[in-house]
Amino acid sequence: MEMLLNIVETCHLKINRSWKLASIFLTGFSVLAGCATKPSADLYNQCKGSAVYSVNFDSTWSASSHPTDFPNDPHFSELIGAVHNNDIRFWEEGQLASAGVKDVAEMGSNIKFKKEIAWAIKIGTAKSVINGPDIKTSPGSANVEIRATGSYSRVTLLSMIAPSPDWILGVSGFDLCENGAWIQNKTVNLDVYDAGTDDGTTYTAENKETNPRMPVTVLTSGIHNEDGVISRLGTLTFDLIATGLPIQE
Repeated sequence: MEMLLNIVETCHLKINRSWKLASIFLTGFSVLAGCATKPSADLYNQCKGSAVYSVNFDSTWSASSHPTDFPNDPHFSELIGAVHNNDIRFWEEGQLASAGVKDVAEMGSNIKFKKEIAWAIKIGTAKSVINGPDIKTSPGSANVEIRATGSYSRVTLLSMIAPSPDWILGVSGFDLCENGAWIQNKTVNLDVYDAGTDDGTTYTAENKETNPRMPVTVLTSGIHNEDGVISRLGTLTFDLIATGLPIQE
């Protein structure tokens, strides 16, 4: 009789443990399922449809605005960039420049950077390449038209300040969608950046590779400045010209 009671008690404990384990499993599964189905915060602010923008690069860089050691042939390389989502940054202050950004910054060559964008398009983090004109003589302007969608609302653009060792300006991950609505018009003042790939300190310094490479930083010398602050060389203006167009795959 005592043996029978022990067996019953043992079975009872095993059943209780089984139920507890099952309960824990189901609770955990419910939590994971809730996390998996909870929408991202970005989805709440996503713009609808697509939008077409006119992007104007206005250069104000001149001998009167930046007189110290002003070069004889001030110009900017062709605008290059991408329409993309928030999962990628092609260049950013504090990060090392990619091989593509290095070539843009040092030579005004967009070939490698286009390949980096093409790869981003292939893996789904970018929508399209932005190819814009150059500014052959500064001051001047350049214009390019771009199309964004709710899923790809960010813009990266880049141009080499020329001549220079590795100085650039542009925007990184600029969002055309604010609080669920396409911005109508916005002008961005462009800072000057050192790509961290060449040690040159003047416009026409000889090539001297930075080894090891340094992160991209805001430039504080080499161009006319006031206490290490370089006044803007130009602006990018985004003007909304159309919405509601079919989304192109």
